[in-house]
Amino acid sequence: MAGSSLCAVQADGVGYSYGRKRVLENIDLRLEEGGMFCVLGPNGSGKTTLFKLISTIFALQDGEISVAGRSLRQFPTPVRRKIGVLFQNPAVDMKLTVRENLRYHGNLYGLETYDLEKRINKNLEALGVENRGGEMVESLSGGLRRRVEIAKVLLTRPSILLMDEPTTGLDPAIRSELWSIISGIRNSRKLSVLFTTHLLEEAEPADEIMLLDQGHSVASGKVSELRSSLGKEYVRIGTYQPKKLAARIRKEGEIEVTVEPAAVKVVPLRGLAAPLAIRLWREYSKEATSVTLCRPTLEDLFLQKTGRLWSSTPGEI
Repeated sequence: MAGSSLCAVQADGVGYSYGRKRVLENIDLRLEEGGMFCVLGPNGSGKTTLFKLISTIFALQDGEISVAGRSLRQFPTPVRRKIGVLFQNPAVDMKLTVRENLRYHGNLYGLETYDLEKRINKNLEALGVENRGGEMVESLSGGLRRRVEIAKVLLTRPSILLMDEPTTGLDPAIRSELWSIISGIRNSRKLSVLFTTHLLEEAEPADEIMLLDQGHSVASGKVSELRSSLGKEYVRIGTYQPKKLAARIRKEGEIEVTVEPAAVKVVPLRGLAAPLAIRLWREYSKEATSVTLCRPTLEDLFLQKTGRLWSSTPGEI
């Protein structure tokens, strides 16, 4: 694996099967040291399986993965010392206090008492829960519990933070707040971060993303470059009869028209989209339920690559 020592996580040709069911096929990714990489995909795309392989929970079947320059096949134990893992499901004891949870975790890793207490204090402060140390975890809100989990994971001072759907079950305001905290910790501690999510907006801050669909990587790269590959601004017209309206709009000329579920996408081949949106609304307001000026999104990218809407794949793998 040439160059694996220069990055935090590298995967080459990774594949995985549950019996006869193939859930990952020929996956490549590269997380630079100090970078943030997002594995983005709808439910059922294979994100969690890939996460479990990188975090050493599952043994590799096909391909190779290195973490901090070490092969998972050859050096699983040294790799585990380099990573902090935040699971999708809660991994704190609800019947213990915040500090008891962290002490228990530190003791499992053999941290000396004096050093452990210093680390606990520092992490609770960094996560904004320094005043909650004596409270039972079960009494905390979902957002505060997630902060406690992150504080626990960082006790061992990992150089790489792996997170599987880290904001599952949290409302949008709490999600935004948590990501702000994670970003601050990442910068102050120079962490490399790899995370999975099915939420399109959560992928935006990542340095690079990989878009998964049914176990295959359908796109990867910087978000800005992926967006640019889709072209310029366009107009989306909501309608109950998209095929009929698309046929009429195509007569306008110098536009590209695509029929979508309950909508028509219109891309100007010349000129700007804003004047086109105004003109289309004036001419087709009786058939249209809405007219929206849009910039290319990651959802558009998924639709282009797969021919399906983002939410059309059920079940997590």
